[in-house]
Amino acid sequence: MVEWDGLALLGKSACGGKIVVVQINNNDKGFVYVLRCYDQKWYIGSTRDLNKRLEAHKMGRVKTTKSRRPIRLVYSEQFDSYKEACQRELYLKSGAGREWLKEKLERCQSG
Repeated sequence: MVEWDGLALLGKSACGGKIVVVQINNNDKGFVYVLRCYDQKWYIGSTRDLNKRLEAHKMGRVKTTKSRRPIRLVYSEQFDSYKEACQRELYLKSGAGREWLKEKLERCQSG
């Protein structure tokens, strides 16, 4: 395997064998975020581009929050990979994760 500036290439080596280069995505960071919707309920999601995703929510391009606008970002975390962000999203959607999040947000609001 040969790497070249994170781009995928396919070619032949000097000996005539195939060279396969695997694409490496150096921008694989991920975010998990929590929105407070107009109905006072939370929306928990993950994304690779937080600003772009928030704009989509704001403009009504996300089916789940379209009728629950306006929305407000109340919490976010950044991860080195999108996979980690997805795992954290699943935790925050669990009972224990929701309880942790509730306590965290209450502490932030009270002090």
